[in-house]
Amino acid sequence: MVYSRLVGVKGTEGAGMAGRLELMMGPMRSNKTAELLRRAEMRREYAGQYVLVLKPSDDTKSAPGLIESRNLKSHVKMSATEFNSTNPWEVLDIIAEREQQIGKRIECVAIDEGQFVDELFVFTKYLLDANHDVLVAGLDLDFRAMPFGEMLHLNWLVSTYGGSVTECMAYCRCGARALYSQRLIEGQPAPFSSPIKVPGDSYEPRCEEHYILPGRPH
Repeated sequence: MVYSRLVGVKGTEGAGMAGRLELMMGPMRSNKTAELLRRAEMRREYAGQYVLVLKPSDDTKSAPGLIESRNLKSHVKMSATEFNSTNPWEVLDIIAEREQQIGKRIECVAIDEGQFVDELFVFTKYLLDANHDVLVAGLDLDFRAMPFGEMLHLNWLVSTYGGSVTECMAYCRCGARALYSQRLIEGQPAPFSSPIKVPGDSYEPRCEEHYILPGRPH
């Protein structure tokens, strides 16, 4: 389930010529990637747009060159161009080369797992100013229930450039709405001191009541 908040363009100089941002956020298992792929495919099929789908190098849930949703009943996979998570600016060369190959402008850039991307805010702003629509999907909070990367900062860009914020919904095993991504190590809740980024996929969505974080300082 997703909930979208549409926002119109607000008056900043040049924003009328800029792209718009569609932001998809939520905990693990909330269909963020599936929603990103669905929108990318709709733009390709119905709007005839060229959509450059990007995958940061820190994303280990899918095979190289592939974005894959865990929801097997949705848009489950799509080819993607992988880039260095610590240097998103290398994508600009990819865009220039691809535009030369296809003989037209890339209308839309889609970025999955945005929480892993360094300088995500200024990079996304650059793409918007260059008149690319941008789709970004990612976690809003890390396993410690703290802001993950720069995902939450992108709300300002939606307010300024226009677009939408989609709160992707997940549900706890009890049936309540899940707000948190519970990391598990050998089936047990990971402690606060665990690294933020670890390979693997041992997570489940949890509500406030069932979310556990051993060693939390407060």
